Amino acid sequence: MVPAIDDYYRDKPQVERDEGMRSCGLAGQTIMLMALELGYQSCPMDGFDYDAVAKIINLPQNHSIAFMIAIGKGIKDSWPRPGQLSLDEIMVNDRFD
Repeated sequence: MVPAIDDYYRDKPQVERDEGMRSCGLAGQTIMLMALELGYQSCPMDGFDYDAVAKIINLPQNHSIAFMIAIGKGIKDSWPRPGQLSLDEIMVNDRFD
């Protein structure tokens, strides 16, 4: 198994990056679920200045920021999400039409 894993990743920077982002997504989702369990609200954040944040935290050159998560106690209910599609409109069962 180890040789197959090595062959899959070695000298393939895009595959390495994709796996890193996928792993960060799973870790982030787990953090958000645990925050909810502890009574906190959370929100994954995107659209910030990645380079500025990297500079602030002294991010090594060979690292990437996947996203940030805001976690805290809400002071009011969330706004409704406009334009959200129904589950029937986005879920595919068994195959695409």
